This record gives sequence, structure tokens and C-alpha cells, in this order.
Amino acid sequence: MSEISIHKSGQAVGSYVAKKVSRFEQAEYLAFGAEILLGSILKLSVLFFIAAMMDIVLEVTVLLIVTGLIRTLSGGAHCSAYYRCLVTSVLMLTALGYTIKTIHPIIRLLPISFLIGITALSIYLYWCYAPQAPLNKPFKNRTKELAFRWYTLFTVLALSIISISLGTSSLIAWTMAFALLWQAFTLTPVGHSFIRLWDILLTPKKKGGEAEC
Repeated sequence: MSEISIHKSGQAVGSYVAKKVSRFEQAEYLAFGAEILLGSILKLSVLFFIAAMMDIVLEVTVLLIVTGLIRTLSGGAHCSAYYRCLVTSVLMLTALGYTIKTIHPIIRLLPISFLIGITALSIYLYWCYAPQAPLNKPFKNRTKELAFRWYTLFTVLALSIISISLGTSSLIAWTMAFALLWQAFTLTPVGHSFIRLWDILLTPKKKGGEAEC
């Protein structure tokens, strides 16, 4: 399986735009922006196509908004290549969305303490493990790290309050709660091992068993 090179595509687009507007000194920044844009478009297109096929657009939308917002602040486990990240993200979000929709008729009957318990566990995990900067972009100083820590905790607390306020009968409330818990899971050592396992499983193998990266 050939690797999807969003990086190379972004570089090509960035260089083309820089040449057209005669901003050669900004080619690197334009390439970075193009890479993010192309990657986001591809990921969202694949994700919502599959979500529409499975009739879980609402669930996936809520999951994507919550996890995306929190992940921006808290960080989390990463795959080592774009297409592995794409496949893992799509699989996890659609699996979560389908599971939540399937079990909602049952969990909507549970007492509010169950919903509170899930959000409380999430807050505890964020307190213990957030934030986590990517290895290639570590925090420049302790002050910035603390700022992201408190941004994460405040946002998680606010979303938890919204989820609990909606009540157990709300599909959105449970989706928000499980989104918070899933993103918290990716911060834990077990979560990192889980993502690493998917990364290994999705890594093409050369003849002789050598991994191709």
C-alpha cells in the first residue's frame, strides 16, 4: 500500500502559490498551511462519507468537534504517518459513533450518576496526563505548558457540565461524555500503546518482514 503523502502535496501547492504571488520567502509557511488544509479536507471527506453510509452523522459530528477541540489543547497519542492517522481516526470515530447510537436506548435509562461518573473519570485523566506536546514540537517553557493544562481542564469541565445538564435521555450528552473519555484515553500510557499497535498493524511490510515507513 503506497503511503498518502499529504506533506509532498502541501509542499507542491505551497511552492506553486508562492511562485504565483512572488512570495518565495513565505513558501514554507504556505506549504505548511496547504498541508493542513489538504489533510483536513481528505480526512473530513472520508469520515463523513462513511458516517453518512452508517447513518451516524450526528454522532460523528459531535465526537469530532469535542475530540478535535480538546486534542488541540491537550495533545495525545499520534500515528507515525498521515494515512495511518487517517485510517485510525476514521475507524475509531465511526466505531464510537455507531456504538453510542446502538446502545443509546439502553444507556438513556441509566441514572444521572453514570453520566457524572464518566465525565468525572475523564476530568481525572486530563488532570493526571494533560497536556502532551508532540515530540517534534515540545513546550518552549513551563509557563506555556501550564497555560495549556488549565485551558484543557477548563474546557473539559465546561463540556462536562453541558453534557450533564442535557441529561441521560440526550444522545448528544452521552456522545459528548464518551468523546471526552476517548480523548482522555489517548493521553494515558495504555492509550499510547493502543495507538502504537494500530500504527504497527497499518505499517506496510517489505519482503523479509522489514517495516516500510
